[in-house]
Amino acid sequence: MRDKKRSFLSYLFIFLLLVGCSSQPQPEPKPEKGSRDNTPVVLEPQASGEKIIGNSKITFDLSHSEDGYVMVKYTGDNPKVKVRIKHTQQKDLYTYDMKDGYNIFPLTGGNGTYIFSAYENISGTKYSQLFNKKENITIKNDYITYLYPNQYIDFNKNTKLINTAQDIAKPANNDLDVVSYVYEYVINNITYDDDKASDAKNGEMAGYTPQVDEIMSKGTGICFDYAAVMATMLRTQNIPTRMEIGYVNLSGESIYHAWISVYIKDIGWVDDLIEFNGKEWSMMDPTLISDSQNSSKIRNLIKEKTNYTTKYLY
Repeated sequence: MRDKKRSFLSYLFIFLLLVGCSSQPQPEPKPEKGSRDNTPVVLEPQASGEKIIGNSKITFDLSHSEDGYVMVKYTGDNPKVKVRIKHTQQKDLYTYDMKDGYNIFPLTGGNGTYIFSAYENISGTKYSQLFNKKENITIKNDYITYLYPNQYIDFNKNTKLINTAQDIAKPANNDLDVVSYVYEYVINNITYDDDKASDAKNGEMAGYTPQVDEIMSKGTGICFDYAAVMATMLRTQNIPTRMEIGYVNLSGESIYHAWISVYIKDIGWVDDLIEFNGKEWSMMDPTLISDSQNSSKIRNLIKEKTNYTTKYLY
């Protein structure tokens, strides 16, 4: 009788063990690999010295301008130096704060004549011109610029976010799938930082450039950060992506804002994409969508392209 009882208890223990194991949370199965190649493509700008303009303090390396970027390095001792780049046919002037080492600046005006200038600070907001020269530039195509990193969309082969993008793109069958997956990831993993936005509005973040790994680590950011993270993920998945800076009209108020547009092969630039349901395109604006998941008013606004005015492309 004792042996039967022991045997019963043994079976009961095994049964409970199995039940207990089956009730434990199971890891989500990894998605199957889609037909699209999700191998990261990380283009690295080079200052090879084949074509240089400048002087003893400032160097503009135009060796690879056909790829839509210029490398700039300041070797003087002034702590505040600005670089200006302007396509003669563009209305707006691009002004950048120089940082240590080579700085990567995009050539967003396409083919044509650019004016390259540099300025050193005298005092306060006063600057004196250090260099100024015009150069004719021919760029390979209208999307190559937006595959490389630059000062605002800053990444390299060691950027952790690249691996995240690779994992997210794994089940994708085409570029539109990748855009959709990345979009959903960003709006679900970054919350809007009101304090940071207030600092930016008050001019307390002059010279700020997004650090994408830091943004994802904190899980918060402003529109500038959302756009930089998304652009990094898509560019390293070989999808040309523009960060667009300008104004959005919200209830009659013009707000400085950042969003993105993407280049899809055989379609071209998609300037008003949030998601593609097979019939309709909508504005790609991850900040406003994540901040207003349930607001039909915001969704309708975002779909209305006329509410957006682009001032700068990066």
